[in-house]
Formats: sequence, structure tokens, C-alpha cells
Amino acid sequence: MAEAYLSASGFSDAELRKIKAWGAPEAVRYGGKFDPDVETRVKPVMSWLADIGLTTLQVRCVVSKCPMVFQVSLQQIVQPAVKWLKHLGMDDGQVAKLLASFPGVLTRSVERTLEPKVKWLKGFGLDDQQVAKIYASFPQLLSYSIEEKLKPTSQWLKELG
Repeated sequence: MAEAYLSASGFSDAELRKIKAWGAPEAVRYGGKFDPDVETRVKPVMSWLADIGLTTLQVRCVVSKCPMVFQVSLQQIVQPAVKWLKHLGMDDGQVAKLLASFPGVLTRSVERTLEPKVKWLKGFGLDDQQVAKIYASFPQLLSYSIEEKLKPTSQWLKELG
């Protein structure tokens, strides 16, 4: 059981409650329960996060804020997202900080979600390093819809002068 493993790994009762609270509504999407397999999902993800330089506290933060990290493919979604952040020019410390504050990036597809936002920002004349700096400072930007949030906001700013 994932909860027992997480508890033994040092997760507090409050963190476990957050994970379970997320899991209840999401359970319907994942076959009626949210209890990821410890050996094939939980351990590999937690180990990999530690291997890329996240502290124990940062790993707990990532998991408690975004339990979905156990539901997506480590090799096809999670690892490519981090590789993509580093390709933009973020160093290990920036990546760890970003993941701890906005772990949802680990569940986003590079091709469908992350890369289009970079292309959109580059349309303003920014380079990879500048985009990386923006994401490091404001990681929630990665979750915003270009059409529903970013374009209207940029248009509003243009109108302000």
C-alpha cells in the first residue's frame, strides 16, 4: 500500500491527508481507487526525484502537491519534462526549486503543453535563457492556457501602454 510506504518514508499525517484528498476525486479516473503500486510507481519516482538533486523535503513537497506524478509515465512524461527544463538553461537548483513550488510541470507533455508556451514567449523576442528565467521565477505560467490566459493578458498589457 502506497500510504504505508509514504508514511514510513517520513511523510507527515498532514501530507498524507493532502495526498488522500487529491486521490478521492481522482480515483474515478484511475479505476476506482488511488493506490499506486509501490514497487513500480512510488519507489521509482521518489528515487528518481532524489537522484536529480531534490532534497527529502522537496520530494515530499512534490508528491504531496502533485500525487498524479505516480499516475503518469516516469519515462515518457516526468523525465522528459525535467530534461526539457534543463535544456532551456535551468540548473539543478532552479529545477529543484521549480518542482517543489510547481510540481504539476511533471505531469505535462513537453510537446503538447510545455513547448508551445516557449514558442509563444519567444514570439516576444525572448531566448531560451530568458524563458527559463521567467519559468524559474513564475512556474505557474507553465499551467496557463495560451488562448484563455496568456494572450488576453498580453493584449491587456499592450492596451495599457
